[in-house]
Amino acid sequence: MSAVERTAIPRPAGLALRPRSRSRRWETGYLLCLPAFLCVFGLLAFPLVYDVAVSFTDAANGTAGRFVGLQNYQQLLADPVFWAAARNTTIMVLATAAVEFGLGLVTALLLWWRFWGRAIVFLAVFVPWAVPSSFAAFAWYWLLVPPFHSFYTLQAIQAKFWLDGMFGIGTWQVVSVGVMNVWRGSSIIAIFLLAGLNAIPEELLEYGRLEARSRWRYFWRVVMPLNRRITVLALAVALTITYMDFVSMYAATGGRITVPLIGTLAYANLVMGSRVGYSAALILTQIPVAALLAVVALRFVEREPRPKPVPAGDGWRLGTSSPPARPPEPPAPPRHGRGSRRLRRWRRRVLVGAGVLAALAVFAFHLFPIYYTAIQAVKPVGEYRQGQIFWAYHPDFGTLGEALHDAQLLIWGRNTVIIFGAVLMVGLVVSLMAGYGLARFDPPGARWVARLMFATYFVPQMAVILPLYRIYATVGLDDTLPGIVLIYLTLMVPFATWLFYSYFLGLDREVEEHAWLDGSRPQVFVRIVLPMCWPVVIAVALFGIGMMGSDVLYGSLFSLTNGTTTLPVGLGINALSLDEWANTNAAVILSTLPIIALCATLGRYYVQGLRAALLEGA
Repeated sequence: MSAVERTAIPRPAGLALRPRSRSRRWETGYLLCLPAFLCVFGLLAFPLVYDVAVSFTDAANGTAGRFVGLQNYQQLLADPVFWAAARNTTIMVLATAAVEFGLGLVTALLLWWRFWGRAIVFLAVFVPWAVPSSFAAFAWYWLLVPPFHSFYTLQAIQAKFWLDGMFGIGTWQVVSVGVMNVWRGSSIIAIFLLAGLNAIPEELLEYGRLEARSRWRYFWRVVMPLNRRITVLALAVALTITYMDFVSMYAATGGRITVPLIGTLAYANLVMGSRVGYSAALILTQIPVAALLAVVALRFVEREPRPKPVPAGDGWRLGTSSPPARPPEPPAPPRHGRGSRRLRRWRRRVLVGAGVLAALAVFAFHLFPIYYTAIQAVKPVGEYRQGQIFWAYHPDFGTLGEALHDAQLLIWGRNTVIIFGAVLMVGLVVSLMAGYGLARFDPPGARWVARLMFATYFVPQMAVILPLYRIYATVGLDDTLPGIVLIYLTLMVPFATWLFYSYFLGLDREVEEHAWLDGSRPQVFVRIVLPMCWPVVIAVALFGIGMMGSDVLYGSLFSLTNGTTTLPVGLGINALSLDEWANTNAAVILSTLPIIALCATLGRYYVQGLRAALLEGA
């Protein structure tokens, strides 16, 4: 048999190699996602199983306890304090999230409008996400509860008594935390929605304008449906961060706010009390709610793999059998008289004026806490007698110099750089590997692994505190920087892995396949794929900074000394002493400015990365 004949006949051996090569590809995919899987589920799965086991015992004061069945759950359901805490938590989180969404939507639509100075307003909107929540809570708490005499102190006291009399003692302080959440949550919602709005094709918007009879119908029937996926994701992220802030409210304020909430009740029974079994049952009541939120979010935001191009007629479009029909030409506008033109001109001027005022209001709202903190840092004590706390007539910049030379502040700053830097480096590497391995090698169950990673983002912090604390004490990770880095990875890696997975699902494979002709797969990844996904990498990094800045609970419980304390934990409300008012504000503003500068520099890449990962894929 000739060589030509031998090559023309299919070889069974070649067919036998296909399953083997496919299994190797699957093994590579699993190996790439293994570090992220171990990092997340190794720190979250065992605590949840531990909580389930402990919830069926009467464990207390460090003892194992005996099996009591459903007794803890029965006590919980019969406890009126639990139902009051559940009601308060639900009302506060949902009400705050509703205000956040409304303000964030208006802000996103404003930034979608191309006007002069839009970049400056966008940077102001991005500031709340960059500022750690403890710093923001510091500013908003003392704005609504002035520690010194001010021109609105009497009105603040009257409002406090009115709210406390209507809803209970401590309501006014809770409002301050709610305002802080609106400030931060509306920022992240606006950024997410802006990424979605910028990705809507202009031809679809033009077609929608022709079909819609009014601006209102155009907004609800065209713009919002086209932006549905990222809207749901923005709401899910905002709800999670809002819940985190309310859960840690008691710890973050040093026990100043004692309003019954799920987080406060769990903290009091678990950390400060001795009812471990009861606390475990209380914590597990949050898991179904978190699971429901994850399922609903996945239902709307999960993306399908990029379809292959299908030729049709004289052209083709992705995933369609024929190119979509071109929208009809808009009808010629009717002729109007001089009065109608003048009316349209005045209407346009009114809209432009309203837009400018809205832009100024958004700019002032998002920068106001930073301005307030800066004024308090340089305001001499003698000027507080005048009652004007929003201006310093004779600023004293000596406190800034003292804060720069504060040995304790320098230690906290060093810890923050080490912890945040390590979490970013490790988190980016393992989540990038996992996202690429699941999307490109497509091992069996890859989609479910990505879904589980996404769902772990919603696991409540309280659910892992006690088990991890005991594990850390056993292996010697308590009050150490590596221990805090590990627990902070659970705040970043789940969402980052899912975001990279979503991005690589939408990225066209042909780019890599053509490059394989000139190099190996690792070379192609480093030289071709990685440069293409830099906006997503930046978006993930900034998201990680925001999530670590949102934490107070992990940092305050696992940092027992100054050697492991970070700036967000050390400079919270609980660390305030009024005789160090100016120095504390100076430390806060100096700690905030570098983060703001970094995020301001990379802010536009954040929007580009979200758009590429969730909508465009390239």
